[in-house]
Parts: sequence; C-alpha cells; structure tokens
Amino acid sequence: MGRKKSFNQQEVIAQMSQVFGQYGFEGTSLDDLVKVTGLLRGSLYSEFGSKQGMFIASLSANLENHTRETLTWRLLLVAMLELTPNNQAVREIVRRWYENQDSTDISVQLGQQLLNHSGILSEGDKYGKYN
Repeated sequence: MGRKKSFNQQEVIAQMSQVFGQYGFEGTSLDDLVKVTGLLRGSLYSEFGSKQGMFIASLSANLENHTRETLTWRLLLVAMLELTPNNQAVREIVRRWYENQDSTDISVQLGQQLLNHSGILSEGDKYGKYN
C-alpha cells in the first residue's frame, strides 16, 4: 500500500506558481521546483506527471482563484509566449479563459501587463501613455 500524501497541494501549487511566474516555463528547472517546494522529484512527478503538468496546475489554479492578480497575468504571459504555440493543452486552457472574459479591452490589459512585466515603463508610466 502506498504512503499517504503528506503535503498541501494548494500550497505546493502556489510555490510553483511563484517560480514559473518569475523565471518562465523554460527558465524554470525541476531543481528550482524541488527547492521551493521542499518535495522530492518523485513526489512532484507522482502528483503532477511532468513539468508541463506542474505548470498547467499552476496556471489553472491561478486562473480559477486569482483572475486579476499580477502573478496570474505573468503565468498567462508565460503560457502565451512559451507554450501555446506548440502545446494543445495549454492553448485550450488559455482559449477558454479568453472566451470567458467579459472585458472588451482584454487585449489592452494583456499589452499593459506585458509592458509592466518587461520593465520598460517607468513608475510614472505604469498605466500606459495612452490612458
């Protein structure tokens, strides 16, 4: 009989989300995820299946619970820039999110988040020069 899970999945997903949000998908190593969660590789793989599964769990949890927070925007940007062109599962998650947005200016919001994340705006320009 297998051992009982001894970690809080939501806490682990929150920790992984921070790493993916900071370094992106490609820039995040499994060692980074092991270090931040304190779990063994085998435990992470057993729970999430793969690094992609870990990212999908992070993205999905953030979209479900923290729709307009900075970390959620960062994970969306990572998903769109790094994964959706070649990953059907991530593309479908982002597509469903996009279709459920009530805001007519979602493109403007995404662009603003990209500018904010890039660091090219000064503090006074955080809301964009066209607002």
